Amino acid sequence: MKEKLNCIIIDDDDLDRMAVEAEVNLFRNLQLIGSFGNPIEALSAMQTTKPDVLFLDIDMPELSGLDFVRRIADLNSINVIISSHPEYALEGFKLNVFDFILKPLETVRFEHTVKRIYDFAQLKDKASAYDVLFENEKIIFKEGHNMMYLNANEVIYLEAYGDYTKIVTDKKDHLTLTTLGSFLELLPEGKFKRIHRSYVVPTSGIAGYGTKTLTLTNGIILPIGKTYLKETKQVFK
Repeated sequence: MKEKLNCIIIDDDDLDRMAVEAEVNLFRNLQLIGSFGNPIEALSAMQTTKPDVLFLDIDMPELSGLDFVRRIADLNSINVIISSHPEYALEGFKLNVFDFILKPLETVRFEHTVKRIYDFAQLKDKASAYDVLFENEKIIFKEGHNMMYLNANEVIYLEAYGDYTKIVTDKKDHLTLTTLGSFLELLPEGKFKRIHRSYVVPTSGIAGYGTKTLTLTNGIILPIGKTYLKETKQVFK
């Protein structure tokens, strides 16, 4: 994997764009190669410059951020929406947007996203376009040139990374070219629960939950999405 990820920022609000620029410049593993106030100009520039990461607003003249993402679907860039309109979050995730950050931009939130981006980029180097298979509660997938076999009970949790799913185990993390929703549909019924748009956990691994977070038996704390709270509570009945 290359040491730095090239990124482009698109936001028609000058102050908001400058705020993202300032955050990007704090990270050595990000290289800012373009910053645009006009999405059409950005599209033109991207004919010759292919970014690894794209940070963009939604509400922009001439072309919305979501339509922009649709236009560049073939580029396989890591797309992060930074917007003051949370009502577009679901549509963004249907487009497999990597993350959706609400304005005003906060350093801690941006740092969390950059860490996930870098982790994803590292794992993606080893990922292969191979469907995940399940056989007798074993998860079978390809990593590089090797076939991987995991018992379903080895999974600590699953995390969505756009079109990919990260499988977290005690020994190693794996990345598969399968969306989290598709992955969940194939898992043993009743043994895994989606607690957030980005997380799935084994029901046997849940130690307890609060109003916004869930604790696993190994002490890991994960967020609970508002729409998944009621279903999560059912596990303890």
